[in-house]
Amino acid sequence: MRMNISVPDGLAEQVRARGLPISAICQSALLEAVEQERAKEGVMSNIAAVVERLRGTIDSKDHEKHRSDRERRAEGHADGIAWASDYATAAELSYMASYEPGHGGNPLRSLFPFMSDKKNEKVNHIPPIRPRDPYWEGFIAGAGEVWSAVADQLR
Repeated sequence: MRMNISVPDGLAEQVRARGLPISAICQSALLEAVEQERAKEGVMSNIAAVVERLRGTIDSKDHEKHRSDRERRAEGHADGIAWASDYATAAELSYMASYEPGHGGNPLRSLFPFMSDKKNEKVNHIPPIRPRDPYWEGFIAGAGEVWSAVADQLR
């Protein structure tokens, strides 16, 4: 089969000046390109199998912990929004929103007298306060979102 290809004039002149075998070079380059595409197709067609195999190498406890952390962060986020909407004072909420983890202190200890109220069913599931806890990270984020939404209207 014959194919026509186009190359820039400067390249064509250099190829002719050196007496290079154009047909053989093009065939070799095209064959290499086809083989690279086949290899990509093979990898892509097996991608699901690769992912499944790699999932099997993940320590199941780490996987469960990661999933559990996501769930705890989501629960904390929802509780933070509820606290900010239903219980927080403007000062508490402002303080919570300005809190940056890792800068010392724990804003949570002084802010939540209602958390020890076992009569309030909304809050008796709240876990103990611990630094770097996914629940509390979510809680702070949720409360911060409420503060961001209302702060301008309070000034």
